[in-house]
Amino acid sequence: YGLAVTVFVRPDKMLTNSAARPGDVLVLTKPLGIGVLTSAGKADLLTEDTVALMNRLMTTLNKGARDVMVRHQVHACTDVTGFGLLGHGFEMAQGSGVTVHLKAQAVPYHEEAYEMADMGFIPAGAYRNRDFAEAGVRVVGAVARALQDIFYDPQTSGGLLCAVPAAEAEACLAELRAVAPSTQIIGYVTEKLDSAIYLEA
Repeated sequence: YGLAVTVFVRPDKMLTNSAARPGDVLVLTKPLGIGVLTSAGKADLLTEDTVALMNRLMTTLNKGARDVMVRHQVHACTDVTGFGLLGHGFEMAQGSGVTVHLKAQAVPYHEEAYEMADMGFIPAGAYRNRDFAEAGVRVVGAVARALQDIFYDPQTSGGLLCAVPAAEAEACLAELRAVAPSTQIIGYVTEKLDSAIYLEA
């Protein structure tokens, strides 16, 4: 089906994915791995608890996180959906003319998704996302292939990736966790280097 949305936007309040600045901190509001888990679910490999958790997260809107975010100085924001974390992060880095540094161990993800990714339950969209963004991603240190697959995993109703000034980050994080408990600081932004993204172990 198709739909259209007509709105009025205040240009001075509009957030884009192309205004991240060196010195910003990167905040992610939902864990990754939904695409991997739904692929595994088609093979009946998930517990009822995992399915219930997936459904709860996919039906949780980003409105609460958005309402918190706009009370703080945020330079850039994007949802993490079909292009996965690395695809959307790649777009943010390219559009902003910066390099995004992601700390692999700080990124929230579903533990069950890692197990399933390690078994090979990777949705086709993750391979397309890797084809799209991999040339701009430099892996620094040992980041397991299964974890990289989760970072390329397309998300259904994924969270928000926000670039927040460092001075605002902790206050923003604390408020976001009240409405999105999985929120984490996952990296930072620097001047443009030789790759759009540094994925650091």
